[in-house]
Amino acid sequence: MVFLYHPLIVHFPVALWMTSALFELLYVARRENLYATVARFLIGLGLLGAAVSIASGWIDLLTQVKLGVGTGIVIQHRIHSVLAYGATAAYLAVFLGRWRRPDVPGWTIALSLIGALVIAAAGFYGGELRRVM
Repeated sequence: MVFLYHPLIVHFPVALWMTSALFELLYVARRENLYATVARFLIGLGLLGAAVSIASGWIDLLTQVKLGVGTGIVIQHRIHSVLAYGATAAYLAVFLGRWRRPDVPGWTIALSLIGALVIAAAGFYGGELRRVM
């Protein structure tokens, strides 16, 4: 059995993005810019972690493919990847949409909360994928 790095690393961007969703909701409830600023920093840190998670995910998958993992695992990984890439793209759009802006566009809040739902689904699916490996 090969040691897989991705399951250890992926918790960081997921936790950062889920926490950013909490700060988004606090910003909506209280309209204090501090909450939006914290959410933006958490999103940025999550993007850095996502880059490492994506790389480790591909390295782990390619290692498994070399060892002869089944086609079913590869197909499940593609579905998981689409969800994870979708969430990463959403958070990148949110981060860029707020880059050096004093205001918080409403679409960025909505997209951030959608990203949290998508990354939660990706995390669940990835956990199920790991469980059957």
